Amino acid sequence: MKLLLLIVMAFSFAMKADVSSCEKAKLYFEYPSNGFISEGSKFKVVFGSKNISINPAGVIVDNIKDCMVSGHHHLIINDEYDVNNSKDMPIPYGKNILHFGGGQTEAELSLPPGKYSLQLVLGDYEHRPVKPIGSSNNYQPITSEKIYIEVSDDA
Repeated sequence: MKLLLLIVMAFSFAMKADVSSCEKAKLYFEYPSNGFISEGSKFKVVFGSKNISINPAGVIVDNIKDCMVSGHHHLIINDEYDVNNSKDMPIPYGKNILHFGGGQTEAELSLPPGKYSLQLVLGDYEHRPVKPIGSSNNYQPITSEKIYIEVSDDA
C-alpha cells in the first residue's frame, strides 16, 4: 500500500514538474504595432501566437503537443467584452467582438476614423476563453496585450 502511495505521489509530482516546465501560451499582434496610425479606414491585422494550436471553432482537438493549448482568435475592439469577468461563458458575438472561428490568423479591418484599443482573446471549440496550462480555478484567460491604434480620416 505504501509503495502504491509513493508511486502515485511520484507520478503526481512528475506531472506537476512537467507542466511547470511549459512555456506560457501567448497571443500577440504581429501587425499592426501599438501606436499604429492608418492611412485609411482599411488595414490588415495579423495575429501571432506561441504554444497555441490554432484550430477552427467546433473542432475538438485531441492530439496537440504537450505544453500547447488549442483554440481560435477573437478580436475585441474598444473593450467591448471583459474576458476576465466572463471567463466561464462563451465569448458573445457583437459589432466590436470579432470571431475568427475558421482558424484565421489575419484579417482586413475597416473602421471609421477614430482611436481604438485592440485585444486578442483565445477561445476554445465552444468559444469559451481558454485556460492556461497548469492554472488553478482562479486564472486569467489567454489574451494579448492591448494595443492602441488610430484610424486616420486623411484617406
